[in-house]
Amino acid sequence: MRDSGVLLQIVHAGMVKAGLDVAAIYTRLGYHADKLTQKDLRTPHRLQAFFWEIVEAVTGDPDIGLHLCPHLPVYRGEVIEYLFFSSPTFRDGCNRALKYLRLVSDALDVRLVEDAKGPRFTVVGAALQAPQLRHTEICVVYEAMQFARSVTESNYKPLRVRLRCTQRADVSEYERVFGCPVEFEAEQNEIYFDPALLEYRSPRWDPDLLRLHEELAEKRLSSIERQDLIERIRTVFSRKLELEQCDLEDVARELDVPARRLRFELARAGTSFSQLLSDFRYALARKLLRSTDEPIEHIVYLTGFSEPSTFYRAFKRWSGMTPVQYREQKRATNGQNGKATADTLSAIVGASRKA
Repeated sequence: MRDSGVLLQIVHAGMVKAGLDVAAIYTRLGYHADKLTQKDLRTPHRLQAFFWEIVEAVTGDPDIGLHLCPHLPVYRGEVIEYLFFSSPTFRDGCNRALKYLRLVSDALDVRLVEDAKGPRFTVVGAALQAPQLRHTEICVVYEAMQFARSVTESNYKPLRVRLRCTQRADVSEYERVFGCPVEFEAEQNEIYFDPALLEYRSPRWDPDLLRLHEELAEKRLSSIERQDLIERIRTVFSRKLELEQCDLEDVARELDVPARRLRFELARAGTSFSQLLSDFRYALARKLLRSTDEPIEHIVYLTGFSEPSTFYRAFKRWSGMTPVQYREQKRATNGQNGKATADTLSAIVGASRKA
């Protein structure tokens, strides 16, 4: 599961505005803020727990998510916002936008519920169970409220909020941030609001723009789904590479996808099976040469080559160096601290999937 880079950008902006020691946080993470501007950045969701653990440690604040909320910018400028603006009513905007929530995060579960209890958003902002992810959910609840206020020209006002997490700060702090009564240890996060808001008419409703925005959302969603397919292929590579020859038909059977469809989707993603396999082998070879003392003769077979000579020729073509030269160069320029930083950064920004 991955989250859109825009979530990290929002939290980054909030940390800067709140005056946190961002440099110390990123040093501990092995992360650089200039990576935030990468187009189509999507970060592994599992790393959120690690991120918040570091932020807690640096700030010494066990409720840092709550205290960041007033400093977070409103989520805007994305196709989700456009869908709200071009829909006729707030209800229509909600139902359309929630169809494309994967554009924001694979892990977010946000729903519009209408029943006898009153209309509300239910929010589960973390698919993993880790105590640090309370901060993710608190920030997501706050952002959902701010976003609703923005797309309704401040007509949205929460009636009450129920949080899944336990209470850490005084309840008055939560109520000041959310602007309404707050309860804790609920089964799921809930944001209640006035039923009349569902019929709020968007002053920017335009059926032609709505159609264009839905087409754009579908296009972006298809792109994410193709990237998911590529990730699944790489996962199969990691299991099969040293055991047997990997070919497209074998991988297609493993994924339960017709080989012709697999080839077509990879072409639409601007790549091919052979290119993915070559990139994966090169990335794995670099990692093993850089980070282990594994003999090169073993690396040959771990990367799926049947003969050392074939591996040497391929690596020289990829890097312009022999495997021995590459290993010696990396050991000369990178100490263990540099290696740990690079590995952490690679994990956070998901760079390994593009290696």
